Amino acid sequence: MRVRDLPGWLDKQAVVAVRCDETAAAGAERMHANQVGSVVVLDREGRLVGILTERDLLISVLVANRDPARTPIVEVMTRPVICCGLDWSLVDVQRVMAGQSFRHVPVVDGGKVVGMVSVREVAATVADSERSSRDLTIFALARLAESRDPETGLHLERVREYAGVLSQALATCERFRDEIDEEFLTLIRVTSALHDIGKVSIPDYILLKPDRLTSEEFEIMKTHSTRGAETLETALRKFPDARYLQMARDVAAYHHERHDGTGYPDGLAGDAIPLCARIFALADVYDALASKRVYKEAFSHEVARNIILENNATQFDPDVVAAFSRCDVQFRAIQGEFRRRRDALLVAGDRPSLPCPAS
Repeated sequence: MRVRDLPGWLDKQAVVAVRCDETAAAGAERMHANQVGSVVVLDREGRLVGILTERDLLISVLVANRDPARTPIVEVMTRPVICCGLDWSLVDVQRVMAGQSFRHVPVVDGGKVVGMVSVREVAATVADSERSSRDLTIFALARLAESRDPETGLHLERVREYAGVLSQALATCERFRDEIDEEFLTLIRVTSALHDIGKVSIPDYILLKPDRLTSEEFEIMKTHSTRGAETLETALRKFPDARYLQMARDVAAYHHERHDGTGYPDGLAGDAIPLCARIFALADVYDALASKRVYKEAFSHEVARNIILENNATQFDPDVVAAFSRCDVQFRAIQGEFRRRRDALLVAGDRPSLPCPAS
């Protein structure tokens, strides 16, 4: 996205300017009158020659004990000029502004200032774009897994809701208050779709088998967690600061670990298992219990709940189980809502599938 495409960037009234032949006092008065932290300095033809900021005034006038009414602006303004063009990308604007204290950047076209762009608005727009790209990428990968496994569509939606509810409940606990922030709550819902991405590597005769797997087949099926984690780890090496890739990797790798250390692939135990994976593990098992499979009927909420509670401190983290116990009404409601949706889709003759994220 470029500067000219940024909604509402062009605002002639936002261009607070002074002439280069005015004094520092005039610049200070213009800032105060317009409640801005900087003004652009223009020559007689209206071309940008500099920027005067509150910091410039403080350091060059007040600290130096100079009379602002007698100090020319050109002696205290910031050079070189920091500005951007109409066809600059927003990422380029961010790069230029890194380490700067300006809240607005002049937009120059044909050598003249035609508007101002808000640094905060640029950052928010870039972040929104990155989130949209992230969500679409996750959606595409999840659909790849879904194309191999007909059970996946509504399962992905259900476990996303269950994991979100559990995370919200845990966020109220003092122990997890620092770790479960707003970003965590958003990401666990988004990245949960990738927990079984490694199943694309599992042969159809195992993945789509209508009966229980043999011990040999189950060993092959278990490799999906490692394969999925390896795929996401490859992406993470290119984008090491992407928190959503870190969480997606951890969920894919460790959602089959157990609290007592008898899970797979690494036999991790207790807090050695990432929190996101401990949360998702319970959500995933609950959905498997409460949903119909080719080899079993769906268990009622009460039966699924009791199985979860019976495996407290063995398969599941006690803190997560405690949160689950507090979320009985929400889990029951989610289960009921998706059963109605499934029945409606079956009546209509449609196959449940993962919906595309809103653009």
